[in-house]
Amino acid sequence: MGWGVLVHSRSSQSGDENGLQTHRLDDWLVPEAPLAVFGVDRENRVMLWSSPAARMLGWEQEEILGAHAPFWWADGDFERCLGEIEQRGRVNGRLVKWRTKAGTALESETWAWSSSSGEMIFVVTDHVRDTEMYAEVAQSRNFIERIADAADICLFAYDVASNRLIYASNACEAMCGYSSDELVKNPHLWLSLVHPDDLALATEPVRTGSGARSEYRIRHRNGTERWVAVHLYPRFGPDGRVTYLEGLAMDITDRKVHQVELQRLAFTDALTRLPNRQQFEHDLREAVEQAERRNEKLAVFLLDFDGFKYVNDTFGHQFGDATLKAIAERLQQTLRGRAKVYRMGGDEFTVIQAGIAGEEDMRETAARCLDAFREPLQVMGECIPMGISIGAAIYPDHSRDVDTLLRYADISMYAAKEQGGHRLCLYSESGDSAIHNRLLLHNALAKAFDRGEFSLDYQPIFDVRRGVWVGAEALLRWNSPELGFVPPAVFVPFAEQWGMMQQIGAWVLETACETAARWQKHNLRLRVSVNVSLSQMADPRFLDGVADALRRAQLPPDHLQLEVHASLLAQYADLVGDLAHDLNRMGVSVAIDDFGHREAVLAALSAGSYDAIKLHPSLLSMAPEGERQERLMAGVVRLAHDLGMRAIAEGVERREQEMLLARTGCDEMQGFWKARPASAEDLADWSRNVTAEGGDTV
Repeated sequence: MGWGVLVHSRSSQSGDENGLQTHRLDDWLVPEAPLAVFGVDRENRVMLWSSPAARMLGWEQEEILGAHAPFWWADGDFERCLGEIEQRGRVNGRLVKWRTKAGTALESETWAWSSSSGEMIFVVTDHVRDTEMYAEVAQSRNFIERIADAADICLFAYDVASNRLIYASNACEAMCGYSSDELVKNPHLWLSLVHPDDLALATEPVRTGSGARSEYRIRHRNGTERWVAVHLYPRFGPDGRVTYLEGLAMDITDRKVHQVELQRLAFTDALTRLPNRQQFEHDLREAVEQAERRNEKLAVFLLDFDGFKYVNDTFGHQFGDATLKAIAERLQQTLRGRAKVYRMGGDEFTVIQAGIAGEEDMRETAARCLDAFREPLQVMGECIPMGISIGAAIYPDHSRDVDTLLRYADISMYAAKEQGGHRLCLYSESGDSAIHNRLLLHNALAKAFDRGEFSLDYQPIFDVRRGVWVGAEALLRWNSPELGFVPPAVFVPFAEQWGMMQQIGAWVLETACETAARWQKHNLRLRVSVNVSLSQMADPRFLDGVADALRRAQLPPDHLQLEVHASLLAQYADLVGDLAHDLNRMGVSVAIDDFGHREAVLAALSAGSYDAIKLHPSLLSMAPEGERQERLMAGVVRLAHDLGMRAIAEGVERREQEMLLARTGCDEMQGFWKARPASAEDLADWSRNVTAEGGDTV
């Protein structure tokens, strides 16, 4: 029920009608009540400090009274608390983080209010979730009763022998709406207020006479539902039996409402208010378990909206967000009462339809979605046509495993896009070899990292003017037992799409740094170049990962160059530019790869601290057949130099191209003409052979 205190005890000498003798409250409260009390004035000076507060937080009275309060956890906590109390009058049962003298955090349930003289008074327990409360409070009888009344902490005592409440503090009325007299005079009133579903929680400790903490719901006199936290402490008689239960109860409704709201927000997409990816994964597992118990089928759909990227890029992110809201609303209207809609992120949505009879029900749901989006969306006064690609899989027809089922739906959705979009592709219809190859690729790629199937080759980079070996680009290779050699151009886009590239990219970076460090030990002072993906750069831990790789390998930062594809610079200029500045401060150089192919990135080059541009092989494809082509090459090289960058040519396959690069002032080159990619060991052997023959490698 409530936070309480035993104010009576049985006595054979008693003369009152209940055979009870009244004791001074402080005889019990000082050694027994689990509360710490302290107060600060409006200047944040400590004016009140109980001995339980000293034990809980660490400061003794003589060192803290009159001092500036040192126990606030974060800057501004005092001002925020003062403002809330001035606005609301009090703080009831909230978890607050306090700083102890030892500098550690103590998260405690806290009540606070303003005294008549303007001081802030705090009542603090050390209860956090299921921990025990502190066992003492050092305050006088009058002060404790004022705490109970002011902070809505309900103190009570229950006579086990007579099965009746014998004391309830005045604060009980604020918590349940009934006065202390009403509660004491009607021994069954409190239990009548307990929510029927929570009755066992409330009665079990009373029935067994055991100390316990419980949280349950009660019905307030005004009809509202309240949550209370109840602590019971048994008092034993001479015979060892429990004679009384002393209790304390607190209204924790605000905390429960806050917890429910946090839980809702954690599983809700903030933009569309649809359930999010976490809720989808939870619901799908529950739906599969239920379908298995009931011997039913269910369908899972993945929906991707064709053309959304164009809308977002053309009209801006604000318009894109409004479009996503319109998509979510139309999906909900279309499938209300039939299936549940979720937003996974971006323009990807999912649908779970439980209890289907078979494929026909699934096709009907998909057809409704396709029909719904034949009409343009109305977004901010614009008509926006929006196609939809749907992939679907059925439990248990296609798989009984949740992750596999979802993967099949994902594969089918991409098959629908590849077939032109705005259509359904069911997994069983994926007899097309492309989708099966995609599935084989996914399954093999998922196991490749753990099985150690990746390796690195290195293509040497040469100084054009001196003809010496100055660096090497790390090239990822995958030899699959099932698929054989898989070119990076085939598997890297899928690894990025399936969320595998961060792990693979981190391994490439670490391995390349270790290789360059080994070369240095053999007097090969070469710069190693490593390609990085969008998912790596978007990871907040990316810069730390680069620093860790350099530190573990003991490689100087100026011997590492990271390469960013020009298409990423074109699309994510701010992200790439900021990272380039940060990497430059670390001493790591950044090169723009495939410059001069498709995307125009000239404007974005000034946004970051880039050290080099790598010229796409297409710039050499016609050389040296025309003066116009040579002028173009010279212009690109001059642009790089004017911006303080080196120019590195890729795909050099003929001597004539090398001569063109020398005439135009290009700094470095790589390609089959000088050296093919090879393993780190083979390159080291090649270097030693060249040196033995009197050549120069570095």
